[in-house]
Amino acid sequence: MKYPMYKKINLFCVVAILVVGTMSWQSHALRKLGVSNPAVLVSVDISRVLLSLEERAWEEARAQAVIDNIEADKEARRRHIDDYSEEFELYKAGSDKWNELMQEQQLELFEYESLNDYGILIKAREESRGMRTVYLHVRESIATLAEQNGWDYVFVNETVLELPQGDTVDMSAVIGSRRMLYANPVMDVTDTLIEYMNASFDEMAVR
Repeated sequence: MKYPMYKKINLFCVVAILVVGTMSWQSHALRKLGVSNPAVLVSVDISRVLLSLEERAWEEARAQAVIDNIEADKEARRRHIDDYSEEFELYKAGSDKWNELMQEQQLELFEYESLNDYGILIKAREESRGMRTVYLHVRESIATLAEQNGWDYVFVNETVLELPQGDTVDMSAVIGSRRMLYANPVMDVTDTLIEYMNASFDEMAVR
């Protein structure tokens, strides 16, 4: 069955409109996705940042104060446990009072050992909390600096880390975990971040 000429023309027009519309939509989508200017990438030596922050030192001192209190409590308990030896000499071995003292000493010894385990857990918890707090502030600060300076991406500079030595090192795993092969030192903003965060921390301390 042959189509009349006008129907062929109409069909051709519809197809042409669809093709042009699709191309126009794709071009518009590409324009929306495209970046008008080259992205600005900078890097940070995160290890040096953490070692140089006054806030990190403050968090470590705070955690150490908690640990020192536990250690002082342990030392006092230890001395009290040792003092039982003098009391034992006052009573006959196996007597009711002697057995009572023995039970008290064993109970305090158990509490002392439990406190030792508790201290280990508290130390790990406080150190973890402190590091989490500092890291979150690092991210907040770098976001503020990025907005002020027009940085689009801030990478952790892994090139500053030396490869581990030794013949038993799984180098494939070590290299596979790295994401950066080179970082231009000119684009390193580590000092800027350290100065900004220390200044902000000093300002908060004054308040």
